[in-house]
Amino acid sequence: MRYSYGYSKGPVVMRMLVILPLLLAAPLPAQHAPEACKSISDANLPLAFAGWAAAGMEVVAADGATAAYPTIEVAVPATVRLHPHGRVRLNQPPAQARAPDDAHAGMVMVAVPAAGQWRVSASTPVWIDVIAPGGPVQSAAHGRMAPCTSIRKVVAFDLQPGRHMIQLSGNPGRTLKLMVSRAP
Repeated sequence: MRYSYGYSKGPVVMRMLVILPLLLAAPLPAQHAPEACKSISDANLPLAFAGWAAAGMEVVAADGATAAYPTIEVAVPATVRLHPHGRVRLNQPPAQARAPDDAHAGMVMVAVPAAGQWRVSASTPVWIDVIAPGGPVQSAAHGRMAPCTSIRKVVAFDLQPGRHMIQLSGNPGRTLKLMVSRAP
């Protein structure tokens, strides 16, 4: 037995072809739009990033030509001076090659005291790789976890205790602020 609903499939398809472009052209609801920052301030840092505003240390990143790699401290912000990208011999090829104008790179070490998820926060859109004694560590999460602050990028890694290399590449400029902290 056939049932008839009073219309054929042809008009339904035609209506969809007319309506679909209108739906695709409609603006997204406001809750899906990214938040626009009226100003950048570290006055209201999320608790997990409170150490970012403290006075920190200054280091010159390793360029791969010497055996000396500076060590930054956990939960202490560091101003890191990098080297022109072409003069740095990275330990591993970056997981993503970037070549902005005035690209700089370098490497620092950090001693992770306990297993868990650790965040590397940066003030620039630098590419961040973490290299454990056994090789590169895949990132567990990334994003802008502290919007409207001077923290431009955060990448989380699941790390074991021990010394890890943080390899920085494709930084648009000579310096950046960097901090390693445990994820809550």
